[in-house]
Amino acid sequence: MKPRKRDKEKPNVGEKPGIGSQQHHISSNPHHHHVQSGHAISHNSTHHNTTNHNSNTNQQDSQYETIKADHELFLQAFEKPTQIYRYLRARNIVSPIFLHRNLHYMKHRRSISSNKRKDFHLSSILVKVDAKLRKLALKERYKSEFMNIEFSGFFDKQASSDVETVEVEVLLLKICHKKRKDVTSPVKQTKLGKVEVPLNPHNLDSSIQPAANNSEPISISHEQFHHNNGHAVKSYVLVLRVRCPVKRYLSNGLCNGDILDGPDEPPHKRRKNGKMSPFEEDVVLYGSELAIYDKHKRCQMTDGDYELSLQDLGSKISPKKNAANWETIVDGKAIGPFEVFSKCPTLKFSLNWTQHSNSNNNSCNTCANSQNRLVKDPCLENTLTPHEFHNNYNHHYHPNHVIHYDDSGIKRDTVVNKAKDTSQPSTPKKKVRIYYQFYYNNNTRQQTEARDDLHCPWCSLNCMQLYSLLKHLRLSHARFNFMYVLHPKGARIDVTINERYDGSYVGNPQDLHSHIGYAFSRNGPVRRTPVTHVIVYRPKRPDPLLSEFMEPETDNQINRQFIQGHNRLYYHTVTCQPIRPQEIDIDSEDENDPEWLRQKTINMIDEFTDVNEGEKELMKLWNLHIMKNNYIADCQIPTACMTFMEEHGEAIIRKNLTRNFMLHMVNLFDFSLIGPEVVQRTMSVLENLKEELESLLHTVAHLSLTVHMARFFHRAFICPAF
Repeated sequence: MKPRKRDKEKPNVGEKPGIGSQQHHISSNPHHHHVQSGHAISHNSTHHNTTNHNSNTNQQDSQYETIKADHELFLQAFEKPTQIYRYLRARNIVSPIFLHRNLHYMKHRRSISSNKRKDFHLSSILVKVDAKLRKLALKERYKSEFMNIEFSGFFDKQASSDVETVEVEVLLLKICHKKRKDVTSPVKQTKLGKVEVPLNPHNLDSSIQPAANNSEPISISHEQFHHNNGHAVKSYVLVLRVRCPVKRYLSNGLCNGDILDGPDEPPHKRRKNGKMSPFEEDVVLYGSELAIYDKHKRCQMTDGDYELSLQDLGSKISPKKNAANWETIVDGKAIGPFEVFSKCPTLKFSLNWTQHSNSNNNSCNTCANSQNRLVKDPCLENTLTPHEFHNNYNHHYHPNHVIHYDDSGIKRDTVVNKAKDTSQPSTPKKKVRIYYQFYYNNNTRQQTEARDDLHCPWCSLNCMQLYSLLKHLRLSHARFNFMYVLHPKGARIDVTINERYDGSYVGNPQDLHSHIGYAFSRNGPVRRTPVTHVIVYRPKRPDPLLSEFMEPETDNQINRQFIQGHNRLYYHTVTCQPIRPQEIDIDSEDENDPEWLRQKTINMIDEFTDVNEGEKELMKLWNLHIMKNNYIADCQIPTACMTFMEEHGEAIIRKNLTRNFMLHMVNLFDFSLIGPEVVQRTMSVLENLKEELESLLHTVAHLSLTVHMARFFHRAFICPAF
């Protein structure tokens, strides 16, 4: 961030004191004789004051020039580091060296939390894979959606007219396969929650109508429809229980609310709060079951509106295990299939399958994990007596009231307030105002405008926290000194030039000798100069406090490279070229034939036009051999001939260069580099090598022919031709 210039007010050097005009006014009076002497005194005084004024003007001009020059030095001092950090910002965007979210003071920039790493174990991998496979299997067999049930009302003609809502309890039964015939099927019961449903609402009649949003919906997760206790689940059944207060018939044959015409004892009076006495009402438990999935894993409950007829569970007598009997309802009178909805209590609700839960209270879906257990008769489990029901009902339940059980088994009541608008945005967090004040020569030169964000002024990095911003400024912009000062409107950061900054190059020395823009042209990873860092002591990381930025950095806190001398650049001895990092392990003293020199030698031989191809191939082999072994004296030529035959003898025979090699040996003899015995010995070695290769080829050919004939006869005997 380049500081802006502050406008300086230049002193007005054009103003003149009014002494001369005042003396001129005095000397123009002709009525006084002493005016001439007074005029002479005034003239001398005017000349003296003019001289003083000129000296003051020159002093002010020189002072202004000094201030201007000092301000230019201030701008130059801050401009160079600013331009450097601007360039580093652009390079870091193109090719980042590290990620800021990996720094310990920038953890809040991470989008993925790493808290799971602390509790990670190898055994948890199997659990995750098992859960993933189970989830995939459930998607194939069951619906991968939430089953949402929303009750619209409970209808019962015998219910008390003083009660507005009834309590509906929803249970999920998992009927498992039985391993023995003489035992009952194990049943796993899961409590899904309780909800208050309107009793005999006026806006609905007995016909099926869409359910109104009068009660909190209950959502059943698809994770409930799988077995996790070792039992193979055969089917899933939804159980609905309704606890409803009904009118109690008194001993005089009248019902509550009837007029008594006689001397009999009047009925009990109501309480002052309008509630009926516990002795005037009875609580009847109604219930029914609906199959969600059958034994073939087929869904029986689809989207739609339901009206379910309920039975009185209190008067129901459980039959014997091995005996079947017929049961009738409504005092034993035969009724039609659809007349039961007008004779019995009914419960209306709507059911739909969605990808997300429609319930505002997610605890209704998770509370059942601690309530799973095996029972023999789930319909008669966890029922309340009428006295307990009336005691619980005196708590003035809200119409949208959800009753559920937490993980500890304690009943919790939750009032759902639908009038609350959750879409309203919350109060925005107050932003921190940052003031940057630049100092030069211990004087304030400039103060920038306040920033309402926590972005770095030099690299535009969003630090998101004041501590992270100060830490980033000190560690990433070490050419400046930063001091944190409290400010009544936010925070102030004093910026000065770091005179102790070590500006020596500590990066990769190869970048200094590479072409311009090498940092922007890397297409892949490159090898670095190997450096070993020995960590002797790692102190405990201090707590993040802003007080550490209120004092200047000490000498121990100044950033310095750990190891000196490991950023040197080495050169090859022969070619004086820089040694690349991938060549640092090779001794440059033994590099007599670098790759580029070998390739250049081959290219020069290929350019010859007065020799044939065989001579070119032999010249390539011989020159590269002499270059590799560094034969420079005439006395080394016989040794070179023998080593050449040992290393490249097979290549000469394979490429049919025997005649060319013999001519080359004769040529060396003509120039008196070798004797005739060297020529004879070398050619005899070549002939022996040629005979060995021919015998080896003959043996290989004979074995190949034998194997081929064996396969032929084997096929002929097994599969004769017709």
